[in-house]
Amino acid sequence: MKPIQSDLNQKLLQQEFSSNVNNENLQLQKCQEIAKNFVELENGIAVLSDLQNNKSYVYSGRLAEELNIFQDDTTQEIESIWEDELFSQLNAEDVLQKHLLELQFFQFIKTIPFEEHKDYCVVSRLRIADNPTQKALLHKMFYFTNANDKNVELALCLYHFDFLNSSLHHGMIINTANSSVIHQTEAGNSSFLSVREKEILKMIQDGKRSKEIAELLFISINTVNRHRQNILEKLRVGNMTEACTMASKLNWI
Repeated sequence: MKPIQSDLNQKLLQQEFSSNVNNENLQLQKCQEIAKNFVELENGIAVLSDLQNNKSYVYSGRLAEELNIFQDDTTQEIESIWEDELFSQLNAEDVLQKHLLELQFFQFIKTIPFEEHKDYCVVSRLRIADNPTQKALLHKMFYFTNANDKNVELALCLYHFDFLNSSLHHGMIINTANSSVIHQTEAGNSSFLSVREKEILKMIQDGKRSKEIAELLFISINTVNRHRQNILEKLRVGNMTEACTMASKLNWI
């Protein structure tokens, strides 16, 4: 599992969930109906993740046929909170941004009153990989929290084609009640790498070697190398060239 997805996985699954089974079942049933209605109306894909039990319910419309995924049945149950079969069809950088934004959303939702949780969602644009026509999906994700412990119990992801197909669209957290944008992905996600890591990555991009970087920053070569290793692990890439390419595309450096 990629480090970013692993971090989010840990935060979501290791919450201290309550044991009010009746309320949990009612909320699950309500969300399942929402997911089914969305798929019927939008021809999309809905993934309802049960975080307490580490499983998901996948509801597939015509979009699944177009992508040739989730073909076993229109309703499936998978033993994971991640729809990897869908992620494999999408641009890896876009999926990375999606997960980063969801990490931020998880932290944000804890800071606002419980009554307002339902008003917020994440919106992301996800390009389909290896697609010459540049087709993309629009993704919305809602967190559903428990009234007693305020933990996030369910995550509902809704996917459909981006019919406007606008490359200007960026991921964001929005308030659906008043249309305010809470967080732009590009600015917020840049904090995933530390200031020092971005500084070193920019120097590497400019062609500087570890020894030269160490001298310029008044740190040891071992410290530079440790930062380099952290960058590779965070971005899940094989070398610094790939790291520089990804960071540049995400406007982190």
